[in-house]
Amino acid sequence: MNAAQTRAAQVRAANQAEHYNTEQAKAAERGPLHLITFWQNVCRKLAKDALTNGDPTVANALASHLNDFYQRHAQ
Repeated sequence: MNAAQTRAAQVRAANQAEHYNTEQAKAAERGPLHLITFWQNVCRKLAKDALTNGDPTVANALASHLNDFYQRHAQ
């Protein structure tokens, strides 16, 4: 990656972080269910992007965490 590509990637990452921080704050203001939905969507996007790139480990980790959460709180 050349300097221009590196800088562009850094700008994209900063813009994404700013967007996520803003959306998280908005969701938190609207209440716990909105915050849950925000995090669910972000995590699903991470898993989907990893799967698209041929990496199932993120999706598998998310599924495992969700299963553990369910097991802890369903009883």
